[in-house]
Amino acid sequence: MVENESPAQRYRRLAEECLEVAYTFPEGDRRTVLVQMAQVWQRLADERAGSASMPLFSRAGGQAAPMQQQQQMHPGEDKKK
Repeated sequence: MVENESPAQRYRRLAEECLEVAYTFPEGDRRTVLVQMAQVWQRLADERAGSASMPLFSRAGGQAAPMQQQQQMHPGEDKKK
């Protein structure tokens, strides 16, 4: 933990670390889970800071890291009448 680091800064750092680790894995479930974890850390940082989202992590070449969104099922949605 970095001294004098605000919670929002810590959450952003954790998001970056998740992405760094994610891109050491080939595409698949492990990478997806780590990217999703990074998104959660970023959202928490944004909520804590009360500001607009900052890019999570820039890879070489200045590209923003790709994000994936997972659709969540709610109980009863799969039961059609």
